[in-house]
Amino acid sequence: MATALPLFNWQKQAEPIRLQGDREQLLVRIAKLRPHAHKRLALEERVRQITLRQIELENELFGRECSQ
Repeated sequence: MATALPLFNWQKQAEPIRLQGDREQLLVRIAKLRPHAHKRLALEERVRQITLRQIELENELFGRECSQ
């Protein structure tokens, strides 16, 4: 078999859910900070990186290719 069975991919399938939880926690922290605070900008960058990773994982899992 070229691809792993879904049952054996449970760790990879759980990763987007974990990343979503991380994103939500960061967004709560961001909402408490002033608009131009340095920490806010750093957290917003982390949210962007997590979102990108989450999209990449979902594309891998569900077989959708990036349209570029």
